[in-house]
Amino acid sequence: MSTLTSRYITAVSRAVPDSQRSDVEAEVAAAIADLSEAKLDGGATPEEAERSALLELGDPMRLAADYSNRPLHLIGPDHFPTYVRLLKVLAATVLPIATLAVIVAKLLTGADAGQVAAAAVTTLLQLAMQLAFWVTVVFAIIERSPGSKAMHPKWDPSMLPDSPTGRARLGDTVVSVLLALGVAAYLPWQHFRSPFTSLDGSPIPTLDPGLWQSWIPVLLAAMLAMAVLEILRYRAGGWSVKFVSVNAALNLLFAVPVIWLAAAGSLLEPAFVQRLVDAGWANADLQLNATIIVVTAGVVLWDVVDSLRKLPGDAAALALGTPGQGTAIPG
Repeated sequence: MSTLTSRYITAVSRAVPDSQRSDVEAEVAAAIADLSEAKLDGGATPEEAERSALLELGDPMRLAADYSNRPLHLIGPDHFPTYVRLLKVLAATVLPIATLAVIVAKLLTGADAGQVAAAAVTTLLQLAMQLAFWVTVVFAIIERSPGSKAMHPKWDPSMLPDSPTGRARLGDTVVSVLLALGVAAYLPWQHFRSPFTSLDGSPIPTLDPGLWQSWIPVLLAAMLAMAVLEILRYRAGGWSVKFVSVNAALNLLFAVPVIWLAAAGSLLEPAFVQRLVDAGWANADLQLNATIIVVTAGVVLWDVVDSLRKLPGDAAALALGTPGQGTAIPG
């Protein structure tokens, strides 16, 4: 019958390379003998001495890892910061771009809202898992490669980021407010001014006039609310979680109807499109709607991502008492 000592030595030797096995077995046996002898001198029984010696040596897997100089972690501290930074960069760039491409492709093929949402969520989850898995695999291989410790950049104080500053600048706020008001003004303007006129001389609007009974007031309200939000954000000194959430909701309130109507071919006034076709633009309907979808989705995605990107800096600056220019305005 095998003893605890022989079983322990076997467990250690199995986890080391063949070239080290005999030497490791001899060293572990010697260590157990020395520790057991010390315990016996202290008055322990042989069984107690053996058990105490094995407990002192610890888990055989850890001891084998020490002998073979192999890490027991997937990614060690030398490469973990770079690993996290790379995951953040990929999550902030690859995921939204790929998801947007899938949404636009589905809309252009005439998919309904459920199919578009399912495709977007599935793509997002699958791509996120793939990114995390393969990046982890690459860094796990790097961690176990010879000389891997020399591969990570040596940290230097000059790499410290600048102190956070508030980003609610007046120029940015003015541009954002003017853009929102410009879009809001275009909605009624396009109804009365047009390069084309009907037989009775009336201007042909760009957007379907029937939308005034449903979606155009919603779009107008969303744009006006976004202008007000920009002013409130400037007064508060920067982005907060509340402003980011409201901004995302207003963007969706505007973008979802526009993209949905454009995908269904219900956004533009048919007479306006027909005039463009008569003027020689054969695919005006498809190309205009596709352009509206891509531009709207891109602008909204950029605005939401930009607010999320600025949120940590603005929050940190406000916490340090160094808000941006927005707080200069008296309340």
